[in-house]
Amino acid sequence: MMEIKVRSVGDFMRQIGGICKPWNPESDPEWLPWFRGEGNADWPFALRPRLYRQKHKRLKFLLHLDQELRLEFRRRGAQLIIGQRPADKWEWYFLMQHYGVPTRLLDWTDGALVALYFAVKSRKIPGDREGEAPAVVYMLDPWWLNDQAFKRLKDPPEGVALSDWPEVQKYLPKELSSERLKPSIPVAIDPTHLSSRIAAQRSRFTIFGTEVDGLRLVTKKRDCKFTKILVEASAIPAIQGDLRRAGVSESSIFPDLEGLSRELNFWWEEECRH
Repeated sequence: MMEIKVRSVGDFMRQIGGICKPWNPESDPEWLPWFRGEGNADWPFALRPRLYRQKHKRLKFLLHLDQELRLEFRRRGAQLIIGQRPADKWEWYFLMQHYGVPTRLLDWTDGALVALYFAVKSRKIPGDREGEAPAVVYMLDPWWLNDQAFKRLKDPPEGVALSDWPEVQKYLPKELSSERLKPSIPVAIDPTHLSSRIAAQRSRFTIFGTEVDGLRLVTKKRDCKFTKILVEASAIPAIQGDLRRAGVSESSIFPDLEGLSRELNFWWEEECRH
């Protein structure tokens, strides 16, 4: 895994451009790298989906919880849905992740500045407990990841998976069979855009199998297409300002009244401090 440091939005974008060239030498227009921003590069649960962030819990117990959460969300959530109703088990699972229920899904985006925003949004403001720890943006080639996951198949598919692919059905067993999960390596999959937030954030997912640190393990390979981009703590306030001027803000990432209200609260708190 390669590791680099950046101190500005411009530096961040230049580094990404340099990484993309060897990853996509033929300039395939269908290919895009994925990004994930986290506020602390030293977070012990980095690159784990929320369901797997419990210490000292056995896999069978966690998969049982996964099953119970899926059943209860579908049973009680049906009456609360406004707009498009989930059409299958995958859309229900994507919706669970979207609303913060623990799942085996890990959020990514194909928007580099969206990921950078998530990495720095809660830093260097009142209540920030991360001190001088760097923020981080992880950069992944999803095609490479799926090559690793499907390489043992006789006729492996290519590219980012869709939820109707036969090859990915084993990653999401029927609700009463969650404990029978078999695959170990995570797979990159495109979600259905069930909400404006998913679309605005250019959301992508990796779905984990039985290995809680599956992404960390597969990206330890020498030839992996995965990069850790560290954002130095001292540079974060300037980067936050540049992102605001570029139109990347809470209301653009969360295009609803809740997102607008949080953005206005950030503005109000900053005005009061100055």
